[in-house]
Amino acid sequence: MVESRGPVTGKITGSFVVIIISFICSVIANFTPYWLETWWRKFNTVRNVGLWAACVEGLRQPDDYWGKIYYGCWWLYVHEFEGVRKTRYINPPWFQAVQAFATLSFIAIMVSCILMIAYYLCLKVRSAYQTLMSTAIVTLVSAVFMGIAVIIFGVRGDDRDWMPRPEFNYFSWSFGLAVVASIFAFVSGFILLFEALALRRNTDEEKTNFPKAPRPN
Repeated sequence: MVESRGPVTGKITGSFVVIIISFICSVIANFTPYWLETWWRKFNTVRNVGLWAACVEGLRQPDDYWGKIYYGCWWLYVHEFEGVRKTRYINPPWFQAVQAFATLSFIAIMVSCILMIAYYLCLKVRSAYQTLMSTAIVTLVSAVFMGIAVIIFGVRGDDRDWMPRPEFNYFSWSFGLAVVASIFAFVSGFILLFEALALRRNTDEEKTNFPKAPRPN
């Protein structure tokens, strides 16, 4: 007898779509340098910054005796940018925490996508509950991590001790996508959690109400 696949409801399918959207938002937020941006009509040595890159215009390291001036967009961890990265303007400890939480969130939401694809393609009803519950938990973990990242950045990103000329800086669209990724992950995670619990309850009821074969005389 061939075992049927796990149930696919509208809520599960909708959650899968929301997870994919959250994953796309997380990818864009992690790899685009527009978490913080300077108003285009004002000059600033740091034009915009993301988690892993910054775009600068005439930035000079204060203690650089050679007087090197940086222009263009730079990956924060490239060797040539090391001196600037260590300054208080670019990579303080709280910003490293944002990088860590956003990265963990990205990994978790990617795992959620893999679990959902496996659920649709090859998993049977016997393991449906475990897969849905695992996906829900991993998705909620991703939401929490990204939520922590955006809260830290939201509190400290406008700090006058971080970027130059903070009165002309504002949170840009990469930061907005990180917020969207967190919200969508929360929504899909809770929906999958309730669906997994409902599936477990239905499975237990079916086992309880399953008719027993009569005993032979």
